[in-house]
Amino acid sequence: MKHFQRAAAVFLACCTAVCLLPPGRQTVPAAEALLAAAPPQHSGQQAGAGADGGRTASPLETPRALLTFSVLSDIHIEAHDKLSQDLLRTALLDHAALAPDSGMMVLNGDLTDGNPADYNALAAVLNAMPHPPLHATMGNHEYYRMWRTPFGSIDTSRLNPFWSTREAVGLFTRCFGYEKPYHAAEMAGYTFIFLSGEGYRDVVKDAREDAYLSAEQMNWLGGRLSEASRTHPGRPVFVFLHQPLVHTLKGSGQERGVTDYKAFRRVMTEYPQAVLFSGHSHYDWSLGGQAVPTGFLSIGSSSVRKVLDFHQKPVKPAKSESLLVQVYPDKLVIRVREHYSRSWIGTYVHELPPS
Repeated sequence: MKHFQRAAAVFLACCTAVCLLPPGRQTVPAAEALLAAAPPQHSGQQAGAGADGGRTASPLETPRALLTFSVLSDIHIEAHDKLSQDLLRTALLDHAALAPDSGMMVLNGDLTDGNPADYNALAAVLNAMPHPPLHATMGNHEYYRMWRTPFGSIDTSRLNPFWSTREAVGLFTRCFGYEKPYHAAEMAGYTFIFLSGEGYRDVVKDAREDAYLSAEQMNWLGGRLSEASRTHPGRPVFVFLHQPLVHTLKGSGQERGVTDYKAFRRVMTEYPQAVLFSGHSHYDWSLGGQAVPTGFLSIGSSSVRKVLDFHQKPVKPAKSESLLVQVYPDKLVIRVREHYSRSWIGTYVHELPPS
């Protein structure tokens, strides 16, 4: 836990306009646990079968989970967008009530639009609200200041000559206290690996909106997966990358996800115990196809800010979705939370092989 306390303490240290709270977990008075709410059945789903191939969980899983963590992606905080900030506040309060003993919260990319003011707005929300220790990854939107003109408007016809990949990565790493845009952590004997795209279109001409993972990061990933398989044999390894790998989750065939997607897939498939969490697509979890075994387990985490259908249209009524993950000795239970209604909209159970 020492690592996580440090992560919380240094969070957004670059945002000097915001007063940081003391190190450690940020909490509010205890809220009523809401885990007793049973997830609904999906249309066409047989009783006892999960919408994406796993089985549904009972309202309360027993025995007690070994660890619990939350995954939020695509929060898209912008300084001028009050709704983005309100939705994050709602999600944070919801998770605090659902899992007051959660060990970690992951913000899996597209946290901001890459502007310092956006990071300050994010810090203001997080420092005022309850949450467990944070870990974060970069998404493509963390580079979007490159599309800003000197006057603040957006011009996607050319890159901003006054902003760069180096400055975007530097802003992210300073604000979270990271040495590099990727890192790893251990919690309760489980390994967590956080990956980030390291270059945008100014340095990687064919990057598009995919994650560019350098050879150094790819080698590091392979090393961490190998080490985890030796030190924690049989246990899942949790990997976080904003963009989903192509041809894994439903709807993921439109982009590569990773510039060298073939090399990334080769590394991941060597470790079938790996669980890859991604965002980026914003797809509504209740439409299915967001938990898919692909040689390793791929999980989509939808979006807190704006949930879309498979035609890239906002769903109606509007939704705000994130994940609560519970780890048991023999299974993972992944619950999908919709924050406008404060209700469960899905559950996926992944059975683990006997250790």
